[in-house]
Amino acid sequence: MTPALLEFATLCRGNGLRVSTSEVLDMMRAVELCGVEDPDTLKAALEATLVKRAVDRELFSEIFDLYFRRLGDFLPRQGSETPPLWEALKKAGLSDDQIESLLAILADEAARMQPMARAGLGLRRSKIEALIRLAGIQVDFSRLGNRLQIGFFTQRLLDQLGFSKAEESLAGLETRLADKIGADSAALIRKIAEENLAKIRAGVRNYVDDEFERRNRAFDEKLKEDLLANKPFSAMTQAELEKLRGEVGRLARKLKQMVSLRRKVERRGRLDARRTLRRALSTGGVPFRLHHKKRRVEKPRLVVLCDISDSVRHVSRFMLQLAYTLQELFEKVRSFVFVSELGECTALFRENEIDHAVDLAYAGGVVSVFANSNYGRSFRMFERRYLDSLTPRTSILVIGDARNNYNPSEAGALAEMRKRARRILWMNPEPVGSWSFGDSAMRDYEPFCDRTFVVNSLASLSRAVDSLVL
Repeated sequence: MTPALLEFATLCRGNGLRVSTSEVLDMMRAVELCGVEDPDTLKAALEATLVKRAVDRELFSEIFDLYFRRLGDFLPRQGSETPPLWEALKKAGLSDDQIESLLAILADEAARMQPMARAGLGLRRSKIEALIRLAGIQVDFSRLGNRLQIGFFTQRLLDQLGFSKAEESLAGLETRLADKIGADSAALIRKIAEENLAKIRAGVRNYVDDEFERRNRAFDEKLKEDLLANKPFSAMTQAELEKLRGEVGRLARKLKQMVSLRRKVERRGRLDARRTLRRALSTGGVPFRLHHKKRRVEKPRLVVLCDISDSVRHVSRFMLQLAYTLQELFEKVRSFVFVSELGECTALFRENEIDHAVDLAYAGGVVSVFANSNYGRSFRMFERRYLDSLTPRTSILVIGDARNNYNPSEAGALAEMRKRARRILWMNPEPVGSWSFGDSAMRDYEPFCDRTFVVNSLASLSRAVDSLVL
């Protein structure tokens, strides 16, 4: 019995159990005391002397059952799952006696295999989690943050499980079995083992995929939101446009919160050094009382000039919605729309709901929408009619692609507006590379703009909208 126990200890070491020489000596003394007549008592004695960690119990139990040929552990039981190998051999037409004979031979071979090779053999129905525990693998999924990484983590886990070595081990098994059970039966066993390994490979990928889902439950939704945020307005479906309206309203509320927070922090004003030092004269120059300059809180004024021609219809609709929502934030918001002529729609916004007001503007309720764009003429009309309404507190927001249909740009009118206003911001849906081609007059207007933005998606709008209160 001593050679068998020493070989068993060697198999435990080969499968990842840490077994020292002193523990082998303890095992021999324990067996000497309890005997080998009762398998359960023998297993308990070996486990007590060789197993130090709870996570190793399952591996020890499998090696013990394989090595000491407890055939009953691999036969179907009442109410338990049938082992994969038994099912496959039964399906191939083998009788129960033939299957039991094969299992006895394979159990002896399996005791000398690694856990992955044994799982491929199919003596037991193993779960992926159990295989990982048996192999003693610690998998770090902390960097699994993208679906494209699932294949990489799957392959890395297969390598750690020794998948390629398992394939080689099962190939060598066919050669060893050919002399014992015949070439045909050995080839059948290898075919079944390869099919089991293929199922295990798929199971490992499903395991990684499930782990990704557990760690990134909101990944798909976040991905959809990111794609929507960077999707051009002109390419959006009607359902996406409806969703975007809520996002534009959210941006407006965010702006309001930003302004309120800034005012709360700055409500005391700056330190008034002159008054503080003057009052300190009575205390020998010690400033017991600090004085601050009173800060006058002024809401900025906003003037919106929005092109509502067909070329920028998708962008301008949401900009008008944003201007409508910002009326409570700014002290005074005046909104203008233009195509070839300029018209004010402030009263339209004040008297109607946003959707109805924008629909009226696009239907020609303010200016004709059937003409070609003429930025120069529209800017001149604003200069003649509304220039006196601009103050150093006024921010001008121009929304449009600056496609002027080769008409005079009248950049001088925009320059006059800039002299009166605090600043001019321009949101253009076209990329910067298009501003110098065709009938675009953007390069003529750009020198008179404090900032220009490319706004053709929700993400770009979100980046630009913060500048309205800076």
